[in-house]
Amino acid sequence: MKNKILCFIICSLGLAYFASCKKSDYLTDGGLSQAKSPLTTYEYLKQHKYHLFDTLIMVIDHYNMKDEVNGAATFFAPTNHSINNYLKIKRDSVRRINENNTYTLSDMYQQINADSLRIYLSKSRIELTSTPLTPTILANNANTKTAVQRILQPKPVESWSSAPIYYLFFIKVRGDLDPPNSTIQPNDPNTDLKAQCQTTGIEPSSGGMLHVLSNTHTFIRF
Repeated sequence: MKNKILCFIICSLGLAYFASCKKSDYLTDGGLSQAKSPLTTYEYLKQHKYHLFDTLIMVIDHYNMKDEVNGAATFFAPTNHSINNYLKIKRDSVRRINENNTYTLSDMYQQINADSLRIYLSKSRIELTSTPLTPTILANNANTKTAVQRILQPKPVESWSSAPIYYLFFIKVRGDLDPPNSTIQPNDPNTDLKAQCQTTGIEPSSGGMLHVLSNTHTFIRF
């Protein structure tokens, strides 16, 4: 009887150990991610393990912009969600006319041109740590007005670090660049529109920098 009890205890401890290991493996993310990638910008987007840029790749391919994307000093990459946000807005618009109407990528291609994507391709290398705290004009491949800004974030209540937290924002300038600390008026057509980056500082092998815009961003419209 004692042997059976001892065997049961040993087995229970063994199961607890393996469960603990499994949980630890789950919690371990493999350490800090590497900023430098052996892939080009285009390859990084196309081979993303979560397929976050499949629709973006389709747009790049449609306009034959692979080399331009790889050659950009900085690319603020919109995700599938960003492009789908745009398609949904357009689809809702045409369905208000006729509920059977639809709006697809093919329709989008007929209404926009390659410059719509070139807005996100910068001629300057942009890094989070060196981006100014005030909005600063940034030249892009579409020769339209865009800007960048680094914004200090409020520290979470349960923060374990005293280090400041900054987010990088890509800005669509409407009219003149908004003055720092200006009051934003709701629905003002001249107010600049900001898109937050959810990931920054990826360095593809093709050179330049790759930043990923938030999923809430709407392609072209911001």
